[in-house]
Amino acid sequence: MACLPIGIALGLLIAACSTINVHHVENTKAKVMNDGVYYSLPKTMISVEVTVDKINKVKGPYSDYAAKYLGISNVISENSVSYSLANVKINSYSVPDPAQYYFVELPKCGHRKNAVMMQLSESGIINSINAPAETKPNSEANSAIETTDALNEPPSLTFLSSNLAETFDTSIVQVYLDTSFLTKKVIKRVTVEKTEEQKAKEASDLLMKIRGEKFNMIRGFAEVNYSKESIEYMTQQLDKLENEYLNLFTGITVKHQQKYYFVFNPSYTENTVSTPLFRFSAKEGILDTTNNHGDNVYLSIQRSGNTKVVADFEKAKTDTKKKKHGYYYRIPEYATVSIVCNDKIKAESNLLIDQYGAVSELPIKKSLKITYYPNSGSLKTVSYKKRWFHFWGHR
Repeated sequence: MACLPIGIALGLLIAACSTINVHHVENTKAKVMNDGVYYSLPKTMISVEVTVDKINKVKGPYSDYAAKYLGISNVISENSVSYSLANVKINSYSVPDPAQYYFVELPKCGHRKNAVMMQLSESGIINSINAPAETKPNSEANSAIETTDALNEPPSLTFLSSNLAETFDTSIVQVYLDTSFLTKKVIKRVTVEKTEEQKAKEASDLLMKIRGEKFNMIRGFAEVNYSKESIEYMTQQLDKLENEYLNLFTGITVKHQQKYYFVFNPSYTENTVSTPLFRFSAKEGILDTTNNHGDNVYLSIQRSGNTKVVADFEKAKTDTKKKKHGYYYRIPEYATVSIVCNDKIKAESNLLIDQYGAVSELPIKKSLKITYYPNSGSLKTVSYKKRWFHFWGHR
């Protein structure tokens, strides 16, 4: 058998060093000859942020006398707590896909030109190969937790006045003096607790007095020539004091917000998803799906199916006997994600779902320069510099 010329043998050796081989980690029977690097493609997680308004209604201590002394009938008659869905936001973030881990088998070539530069995220998701990549940290979502940014208990309403009142008790005493009876009046000063109606009447009188003082100030009926700033300040203080006394009759409404976070992991095969995310009750707020109170709030996903033709084509052209593979990448698919309660859409978003799409591979070329979109694993840029080899030898 004739030997190859030295020049041709050297050229084949350099060409062999310029290739790589990428193994899907699921393929445990793959024959790996060299060391290498692992990377993963991302998958999409859906996060839902739910903002709930908790509304405390506190009855005023003098609400029963609001109509009698102020002529107001629309007041809070009893303490109550209610909840309402204020806002729902749908977001997504990326995590490494356990079904899409790859091992890049690197060639045993010590020459600097044969080096492979790979840039990965902290979690191992591929960002770029042989090219610099500008990456932004993926937004992570919290697990299902509750936060609140306001008081748990509503404030109480109090009347800024003494709870005691002075009364005078008059009694008639007959005194026997020198064979005759004298009638004598005895007046006693007694301190007693005011009744609710007395306190309500006093509060209404003060309220009317405050309104009168404010009216006099606005129309300029004052002996002192106040500056504009002084009048504005005194008016603000009188308004504040008026509202405080008025609340004693009308009651107050205190609202604060609670936030909940839910995370959902879309599966690979489902074309449509409709799953209970939580239950909501106007009396109890957010509840677990196992609770019998309230209404179910569903997370709904409808795939667009735009990558099905790509997936079918990829299956048709895949050579199962192929021994070497290039770098893998994703082609994500769009899906409509909705939050539904009582057949009403509370929020809707059109998101790229990585795992709904197709996975393909690039040619087996070590000199490829590739940048990925880190949140989807799809290709951002691809460039290839063709190398020419000159063969020579003696015939």
